[in-house]
Amino acid sequence: MERVKIGETNIEATRIALGTWAMGGVMWQNEPDEKEAIRTVHEAFNQGINMIDTAPDYGLGRSEAFIGKALQESDVKREDIVIAGKPGIDWTREGDVYRDMRPERVEEEVDNTLKRLKTDYIDLYQVHWRDKEVPMAEMAGMMKRLYDKGKIRAIGVTNFTPREMDEFQEESPLHVTQNQFNMFQRGQRDCFTYGAQHQMTGLAWAPMAHGMLTGKMDQSTTFEGEDIRHSHPMYSEEQFASHMDAMEELKAFALERNKTMPQLAMRWVLSQPGVGIALWGARKPEQLKDVEGASNWILDQSELQEIDDILKRHIDDLDSNYLEHYAPPHRSEI
Repeated sequence: MERVKIGETNIEATRIALGTWAMGGVMWQNEPDEKEAIRTVHEAFNQGINMIDTAPDYGLGRSEAFIGKALQESDVKREDIVIAGKPGIDWTREGDVYRDMRPERVEEEVDNTLKRLKTDYIDLYQVHWRDKEVPMAEMAGMMKRLYDKGKIRAIGVTNFTPREMDEFQEESPLHVTQNQFNMFQRGQRDCFTYGAQHQMTGLAWAPMAHGMLTGKMDQSTTFEGEDIRHSHPMYSEEQFASHMDAMEELKAFALERNKTMPQLAMRWVLSQPGVGIALWGARKPEQLKDVEGASNWILDQSELQEIDDILKRHIDDLDSNYLEHYAPPHRSEI
């Protein structure tokens, strides 16, 4: 498994990390399953993955708790694992989920996260969303204090613009920028360019476009209830149809190279400038079966161009990330 350093730290992470958003069940078309989640974490270790990305609002604490139990039941040493967490989303008031990076809230949140994860430090702590109701200096200063105390070993931000990262770095070091990025959603490329220019590691979330790039969907696939894809613009009837048309050509492209669609989707992201790590989301062990084949091979420039040509034949806009679809409200909006 390929590895990369986290910013200018001595933390070494695998370029493929386990994403645990769906594992918690909330906003996805599945019920949380502790046993399956634990088996999934253990399978990630078996596949050579050493980094796990989570957040307290993933399943309202469940994902963190599942990971903590999985670590407790694993033979893998804690120092060999890289845990990436995220403060800044309050879900503790029934019915409300909103941004909250107030220092007193973060101080409480990090301690609760450590308890659920059954550990005494977090390797990478990433501000989940910019809280515009907390001054940047206050927010960054809080993260720096946690870093200085040794509760966290590296600092990151998620879904921040380059300008916001500039402001953040006036008060605190910054080691990671995490942003959405996949073949269909490239609107945050400038964040990875910025990160590379400032010795930060780029971490891509949703490299499989929430399952669309796994190749397991077809024109008849639907989503119901609270599943985040149910109301996602990219999954609307018209857009979904054009993306599925592109998928047919991409599947053929992958097959010609003896690769699966998940392997191709992941390799494409890892081939992009500024991207050091990408999250492989899974809630069941079998969803990790293709991980090994995603490492240690290259898409050359002609192949990357061929992929772009396929996509442009079917999709008008490859730069829409639809971040507003994911973004939780600010406190004043509740």
